[in-house]
Amino acid sequence: MKVERPDSQQLTAEETQELAYLRTLIEQAVADGVVTKEEESNIRARVLDSKPRYELLSQELAMYRELVTNKINAGLLAGEIFTDL
Repeated sequence: MKVERPDSQQLTAEETQELAYLRTLIEQAVADGVVTKEEESNIRARVLDSKPRYELLSQELAMYRELVTNKINAGLLAGEIFTDL
């Protein structure tokens, strides 16, 4: 379900680049079907250390849900430990 936010601002070029880097980081972590504690920690740090801007954070969390959480729930991804972001 897509949620529209009429007062939201477009991401800056820097934020778009940060989002692309996070996608790459997550895709590399899940590529082998197992996420290690270190990989999960790196992803978590990247999301939580980013600028506290709602538009960016909401997209980061949606990406994490798409690339990690949904695969865990479907049994397609295993890991040493998973925590909610």
